[in-house]
Amino acid sequence: MKNKQPPHALSAKLQKVADLLEQLIAVQMYRSGATQPEIAANLGMSVGKVNRLVKGVKPPKNDHGEN
Repeated sequence: MKNKQPPHALSAKLQKVADLLEQLIAVQMYRSGATQPEIAANLGMSVGKVNRLVKGVKPPKNDHGEN
């Protein structure tokens, strides 16, 4: 017999995976040069949430080697 988890345990794990994917997408978009408002609009979330997701990530350098 398989060890079955209650549906709510699976749901919580799936939500955690979804949250991590959301953060990964936001970080990749930010590193690619998208602004936080652009990311928020594309992912359907607030700019504040995007700010929390990309906190600590260095923005891409511009053509002059500056942040």
